[in-house]
Amino acid sequence: MPMLFLGHLVLGLIVGAAGQNLAGIDPARIEIIDTGKFIPYAATDIEAGPVTGNILNFHYFPAVNFYNGGRYKEAEEQFSYVILRPHYLEANPKRAEFMSISHYLRGMIYFYHANGVGRHSLAKADFEAALKWNPQNYVVFLELSRIYSNLGFQQEASSVLRHLLDLKPDEETARQAQMELDKIPQRD
Repeated sequence: MPMLFLGHLVLGLIVGAAGQNLAGIDPARIEIIDTGKFIPYAATDIEAGPVTGNILNFHYFPAVNFYNGGRYKEAEEQFSYVILRPHYLEANPKRAEFMSISHYLRGMIYFYHANGVGRHSLAKADFEAALKWNPQNYVVFLELSRIYSNLGFQQEASSVLRHLLDLKPDEETARQAQMELDKIPQRD
């Protein structure tokens, strides 16, 4: 069995396959840790129609505010609400952007601000969903590579970073990707 395939098979067992129902991973058993910082909620009032405006003003924008304020438990709840209801944003031309960012930030919560078995699986699934909604959300590739690297899958992390560089992202993202790639020991 080729080594790359075996690595993907093992990683699939550890962190779940893309699009797979992550059965057996209970998000309620993941402990989300707030940083203790508090940034007051900044009210939003975007006129986008009754359904779209409500989900943005009452869930999406508050989730972003909670995330920025280090209130990750509340942010995760609000992002989950948005993620479970993409049809509420069908009429909004920025739907893919809102959904991609929701998945990305919820993935960041699971990866950096949570403890528990399965947090890497949940973060990986969210990062992959973020890329499905918006394949040009380049920062997601960096975080996906960090998950692989964090779990010891250096070849997969390297592959994600090389793919990102092939996409010709902006200069800063390319610089970060190259720095991450340089940290990974290369095999001959």
